[in-house]
Amino acid sequence: MGEGSEARPDVLAERSIDSPRFMWVMLAVLYGAGATIGALSLIFPHPESFNEEALWSNIALAYAGALVSLVGARRWGMGPLYLMLAVGVLAVSRATYYSHDPSGFYTLFYVWIGLYVVFFFPRGIALLYLVAVAAAYAILLAVEHQNAPLARWVTTIGTIVLAAFLIDSLVRRVRRMANESAAIARERAELMATLAEVARTDDLTGLANRRCWDESLDRELARSKRESTPLSIGILDLDRFKDYNDVHGHQAGDRVLKELAAAWREELRATDILARYGGEEFALALPGCDISDATGLIERLRAATPAEQTVSAGLARWDGQESAESLFGRADRALYAAKDAGRDRIVAG
Repeated sequence: MGEGSEARPDVLAERSIDSPRFMWVMLAVLYGAGATIGALSLIFPHPESFNEEALWSNIALAYAGALVSLVGARRWGMGPLYLMLAVGVLAVSRATYYSHDPSGFYTLFYVWIGLYVVFFFPRGIALLYLVAVAAAYAILLAVEHQNAPLARWVTTIGTIVLAAFLIDSLVRRVRRMANESAAIARERAELMATLAEVARTDDLTGLANRRCWDESLDRELARSKRESTPLSIGILDLDRFKDYNDVHGHQAGDRVLKELAAAWREELRATDILARYGGEEFALALPGCDISDATGLIERLRAATPAEQTVSAGLARWDGQESAESLFGRADRALYAAKDAGRDRIVAG
């Protein structure tokens, strides 16, 4: 995916089902849906026991609750959300009271509250709301003097608790699976990043390898052209390194290359690019450097080279138009000129 297609962390946080914004929006949906269903229950044929004036006022309050919740989604956190949900419990209780029918109709809205709290809240907080619902319903039954109030209470609250338990179990299982999938995705992304880094890194020295060099040089040429800044590249080669390996062994030669890479890194700027191009040959890109600056920097590298090894270097400054291959070719020819001239020197091409 390109950079433009990646979502920002703050956008992802707003979309999360655990974000206060999403909780507010869903609370607004419940308020709006409850108000609409309540309005329909009054428009359609309904029991004569309904106190229509009080219920219409309750519907207006529910719509207001939906609007307040939408405002909360943009401005508020969790504190006011808890309060608005408590208001929702009171609104359902008020509707049930003025319907004079604690056994049906608006009583079902208590189930919505139960499902909401177990989906979004920790178990301790969800339990407090369920206790509040159970207490409110018990008070309604007592006030309305219903037949068999205990049986009605057990049936209704038992149904709410059972539904809440099932949803809670389902939500926790889904979230656990989501967390496991997210962990696997992170591990996979980290592995892919590691593999990509390994593919661009020289195993022995830890420097960029030839593949990474080719990509980096193209990028630096584009940047140099865009910013109208100079760019010089160098090719550095250890003199008679094969002879050193023949005398001291390849393990000793590998140690020299590792020490060289560490020593040269200390002399380079953060913007410079050093790569092991192959064997004992290294490529160096120096953004913002003309020939004189590049020569001075390469001289520092030559002075820092360990094991009394000498270094020949070919140097070229980009002309602003030529390709990466042409620029590298000029530096490579300059390196051969340095070797033909007796080694242990820098030649600019």
